[in-house]
Amino acid sequence: MAGTAVRVLFVLAVFATTTSPAQPGLKLSSLTPGTEWTTRITNGDFQSQGPLVGGQHPNPTGWSGFGEMSADAGTNTVRSDTGIVAKGYVTSGGTVSLRQRQVILETATDYVLSAYMWNFGDTANYVNAVVDFNDAPGEPQLTLYAGEEADQGYFIYKYFNTSVTGTNLTLRAFYDGLTGTGTSSAYFPLAAQWDNIAITKASYFALPQTNSIVALTLSRTNASSLLAWPITLLELKPHWTSNVASSPPWTRLTNVVTISNTQNIVPLSNLTGARFFNLADAVDTSTLNRKMLLGYQGWFACPGDGSPVNAWIHWFRSQTPSAANATVDFLPDTSELDADELFNTSMTYSNGTPFRVYGAAKRKTVVRHFKWMRDHHIDGVFLQRFTSELGSSSFASWRNQVTSNVWAGAEAYGRVFAIMYDISGQQPGTLVSTLTNDWNFLVNTMKVTSSPRYQRHRGKPVVAIWGFGFTDRPGTPQEALIVINQFKAAGFTVMGGVPTYWRTLNNDSQSDPAWANVYRAFDIISPWAVGRYGDNAGADGFKQNLIVPDLALTTSLGLDYMPVIFPGFSWHNLLNGPLNQIPRSAGNFYWRQAYNAVSAGCTMVYGAMFDEVDEGTAMFKLAPTVAELPAQGTFVPLNIDGTSLPSDWYLRLAGAATRMLRGDMPITATRPNNP
Repeated sequence: MAGTAVRVLFVLAVFATTTSPAQPGLKLSSLTPGTEWTTRITNGDFQSQGPLVGGQHPNPTGWSGFGEMSADAGTNTVRSDTGIVAKGYVTSGGTVSLRQRQVILETATDYVLSAYMWNFGDTANYVNAVVDFNDAPGEPQLTLYAGEEADQGYFIYKYFNTSVTGTNLTLRAFYDGLTGTGTSSAYFPLAAQWDNIAITKASYFALPQTNSIVALTLSRTNASSLLAWPITLLELKPHWTSNVASSPPWTRLTNVVTISNTQNIVPLSNLTGARFFNLADAVDTSTLNRKMLLGYQGWFACPGDGSPVNAWIHWFRSQTPSAANATVDFLPDTSELDADELFNTSMTYSNGTPFRVYGAAKRKTVVRHFKWMRDHHIDGVFLQRFTSELGSSSFASWRNQVTSNVWAGAEAYGRVFAIMYDISGQQPGTLVSTLTNDWNFLVNTMKVTSSPRYQRHRGKPVVAIWGFGFTDRPGTPQEALIVINQFKAAGFTVMGGVPTYWRTLNNDSQSDPAWANVYRAFDIISPWAVGRYGDNAGADGFKQNLIVPDLALTTSLGLDYMPVIFPGFSWHNLLNGPLNQIPRSAGNFYWRQAYNAVSAGCTMVYGAMFDEVDEGTAMFKLAPTVAELPAQGTFVPLNIDGTSLPSDWYLRLAGAATRMLRGDMPITATRPNNP
């Protein structure tokens, strides 16, 4: 086929992602069971079957009730059922069979009730399979009816709050509504099944991954062709090869992808010889190479947002949410957020309506942020985790809540995430134990690195530590090496957020020669750069004097190098600095840094930051003009430099910079006019 005009098409691509359906139910056949993040109730998986009676186990440990039910080997089960489920029969013709147990939950807390459920009925013979709280007020009743592959099982879930339901509840798994024989003849006398019943704090809950098949089509007109595939939650990119028989590497197509109606479209021209095409995840979780990750602070909280701290955090310096107390210089564009995501401040717009902000405890908001990343082709984030907060149970719980939200967002929209510890403000005496104990909790209790969207590099999950070696941060060289070596020995790739002058041990770096060995112990070096220069000329000098020699040294040492770029800087309200201290220049300053990093040969970039409005480095959707800002106080609109910009301008630029880093567009010093 070589040398001919024949094209052979690889049609199907399999991918995994997480969705939130309009009605809370997912077919087990469409998901990867066991990938959900839930907390099963005691014996909610029925593995403790209880005594054998007449060949069955009608009294699973901890459950009581009546009717024909038992804990035995299931039908049409999946791997995570581990063989045993609760089964409901209709031999006697009884209209109801039920098992129940007591559960005690925390007060005024959001939870998710979930279960695997099966219904083996048909249109004439069926029961209703149910899990509920015995008619408690506002109970989250889970019901599975016959039909729609109900015999193959569903994952069903619903949210509730104990301020409505109460905390001392009777959990029931039962069937009722017997019609006809109660089940189809193919399954008689088995009518329904239940397994993996869980009650999970909403802050921890994450849906299982779902599997789908996407059709990739090729249409040809004379010498030109179009590749097309449907829009999906997960961003997919086309790849090609000339020969599938010899297992050659697939090459990423760099052609621009456009959207027409519900289809992704890629034009192809001048095709010669055999061409095979497939679709693959646009964001490769296995490597940091050719990636830009943004820092995600996730540190905003508001009273009533569902966070354990239940207070104004990082928006204001006190619990009076007025302009005089504001600690941020930029403000987000919240026009897309729903009413339940926003919280009134004492500030108002010019028309007198309350100015409202968001809290990162709201999963919907954080997941929305990841949708913005997907929409703008941004790979993902390093989630900041501040060790100084972890000694407080409420702050630690809040941080876990935000981590859960980031996890859910990354899986929902096919982005990646990794943990970055920030040791600023940490008490020196507990630095090592705080880092090692908390990482053990995240890995072994929360199991964050088990997420298919957790970022890996060099075959291992990535964890970053920011702050070792700075002149104003805690820790000795010996303590730093203990943490780094322990993390590496446990099987992780460790990145260091290090001082700008790590290589020369001066200026912002401590001068003790022992720090040189610490810096070289990291697998990845990421020197801080925010505020180290303030215009394009300064960025160019930084490239020549720091990035180029830094990259040369890390390459010689076999280490990876991840420079930091930022859009501008302003902390007038936080620390009384000049307003718009480092101007953004409509993105020209940011683009120059991205160009400098890529043209210097860097293969990975850290973007400061996605949501940092306190220091004015935020990249997410921002208020574009004073009309979108409070009438009170002093803040920075996007058009402060004299150029009218859309609220998502810096997300667009970050996406374009990512394409330049990947090689999907030419390396250019000229900022795109319409990224």
